[in-house]
Formats: sequence, structure tokens, C-alpha cells
Amino acid sequence: MSDFSKVQLRRLHGKLERRFVQSREVEGRSVDYIEGWFAITQANAIFGFAGWDREMTHFERIYERTRGDLTSCAYTARVRIRVRAGRATIVREGSGCGSATANSSGEAHDMALKAAETDATKRALATFGNAFGLGLYDKEQNGVTAKKTTDVPKTFVLYDPTGAPFASNLSPEGFCTGLRQLLQVATAPTELQALSDHNKAGVIRLRAEAPALMTSKKVHYADILERLIQERLDSSPAAIPNKQDGATAAAPPPLPIPPSKIGRGPRIDKSTLMLSTDRRLRDKSHLKFVAMQPCLICGREPSQAHHLTFCQRRGLSLKVSDEFTVPLCGLHHDELHRSGSERKWWEKHQINSEPIAAELWARTRVPSGMRYDPALQRIIPSERDTGGNTISDEQSRNLEDDPHRQ
Repeated sequence: MSDFSKVQLRRLHGKLERRFVQSREVEGRSVDYIEGWFAITQANAIFGFAGWDREMTHFERIYERTRGDLTSCAYTARVRIRVRAGRATIVREGSGCGSATANSSGEAHDMALKAAETDATKRALATFGNAFGLGLYDKEQNGVTAKKTTDVPKTFVLYDPTGAPFASNLSPEGFCTGLRQLLQVATAPTELQALSDHNKAGVIRLRAEAPALMTSKKVHYADILERLIQERLDSSPAAIPNKQDGATAAAPPPLPIPPSKIGRGPRIDKSTLMLSTDRRLRDKSHLKFVAMQPCLICGREPSQAHHLTFCQRRGLSLKVSDEFTVPLCGLHHDELHRSGSERKWWEKHQINSEPIAAELWARTRVPSGMRYDPALQRIIPSERDTGGNTISDEQSRNLEDDPHRQ
């Protein structure tokens, strides 16, 4: 490589930046790789646009299968790379394989052949060093820059209004998300104040130990949480009439509207328009919770979350809101869909399914240490066991993976 310039040699001997490395799961293990566009971009940047070229010297079809409208095929290809370094021309070759499935035969063959060519190109360029992903073949990956690590340990604990640990070993982001969710479902001023008091120390630690945890507008998450607490305390809680004792009781608030995928700001709540439509809420965690309950007919477990079709107006390819779901085993779920009239099916089994769906929905909307009483139609403190009220590992992960966090 003596005919390469000093700048080219410096880039070829340098380490590959970790941010350009992608990962995928293959047979239960993680495989790191660089994408084809990046390899070609690197070649243009190091060798020059007119300093190299590639040629597919051989390709061969491995197989082709057609099932109905789908065509699957795979190709192997061999690519030759020529790099002009001063007066010398360096030649390297690489082979690769690619497969594809498509609705048309031509599209499947085109995609598979291009995938094989890209794979062969990357392997040929990898012979020039770390800049083209050679260091990824090393188990220790010394030719790749180190991964960014955070100095903040996951030692945040989230407390519910009763003072019991709601979630432990949370990251700063998970703590923010969890506290925000609890503040959104809390309605009584005393409950909001209790959440603020029990988690005040965590908010102070958040500002001190994670100073870089800010939004795009440079607002720290701790400031956002404090502002949210104050806004919830200043606003009057929503209430619904209690038919039994004439008092008012707090109603579980609706799910927050997620951000729009096609424009800035939240989505439009069509249920509030003059010509309104039913709001159909979607909550995967609630569906999982319903599926964990025993079947309403026979008590079998596990169950399936059945949507009560008569609770909202029908829509083309639209299910009713997830708040109208009840647990049914596979046998009775199938029997219900074959029965015709769903209302008559429930009447035959002498079960009023709507209050059950409302109770299940309310149980996933209230914080730890509280429960929804269907008789009183309000949220009341629950009886905790001696071991305390904690959250499962799966629920803790859901707090960190919440898509609506700031």
C-alpha cells in the first residue's frame, strides 16, 4: 500500500466509528455489520470517485421456489474491486449471497441478485482494513471505537402514593416515564401530593446525577416533572356521580393522545369534533393483562382478549376500543364469533360483559396501592400484603419502553 497517500493510509488504518455499525439477530446471536451504502460511501471518500471500480465476475442462482403468488429465490455472486493507487492498481475479490421473496418473479430475482452483489462488495472492500468493517470479524472488535456508556447507574426507585416501592432499579429515563404515568392516572389532590412527596428525593437526584437528560429545547426532565406536578395540583380533578351514596368519585382518565405521525403536535381527538367519531383506544399492555385472566365461561387459562363488538359503532376493518375487552378461552372465543348475535350469546350464558370490561380497564389505569371498586365506581386504596407492593420485571421494562415519554 505504499502508493496510497498519507491521508488515505491514515483513514485505512483508523478505527471504524461505532455509530456506523448495525446489528441483527441470527439464530439467537447478535451479528454486527456495516450497510452496503456505507461501504460504497467510504470507498468514494478514501479512494475518490474515479479511483476505484467494481465488476461482478460471476453469479449463480442457488434455488427458486413459487408458492401461490410468492416467489422466493437466492443467488451467489463474486465481485472484483480495482483500486488505483498512484501508478499501481490493486485488485481484490469477494463473494456473497442474497435471497429475497416478492409477489412477482422478476422483483424477487432482482432483489436477491442485488443483495448478493452488495454482500460480495462489502467482503471485497473489507480486505482494505477497519474502515470497511474488517474489525467486526475480531471478537474483541479492537478496530472499532468503543461503545458509549453512561456513568449513571440504574438505582432509581419509584414510589406509589402509599409510599410502597412501585418499581426499582430504573434508569433515569425509566424513572421519568414511570412518575409521569403515575401522575397522569392520579386524580385526587391528596394522591398527587403523596406522589410528589415520596418521589421528591428521586427528582432531586435526577437533576444532580443526570444533568444531560434534557429535551431538544434544553429543558431538564426534572423541571418537566415538577411543572407537571404543579399543573395537576392546580387543576381540579375530574369526577363522576356516585349513584349509591350521592358523592362524587374520581374517574380513571383516558389514555394520552400519542403524537401525530404525519405532522407536528398530537393527533386530533375526533371524539371532540362537532361531527364526532368514537375514540378507539389501543393499549397492548392492557390486552396482555386481559389475556392473563381466566375465561369468563369456563375459567380456563390462558385466555384471549375478546373485543365486545356491540360497545361501539362498527367500522371498516376497525375493532372497538381496547377498553371493551374481556377474557375468553380459545374454544369459547371461537364459539362466540360463530354464534351470530353476540348480545344473545352473552344473555344465554347469563353474563353482563360490559361492567366486567370496565372493571378490567380501570384496573390497568390506576397506580400501585390503589384499586377500582365496581360497586362504588371509584378508586380506593387496596389491601397490601406484608411483602409490599412491587412491580414485575416485565412491567418495569414497559416503563422504560414507553413511547410517550419526553
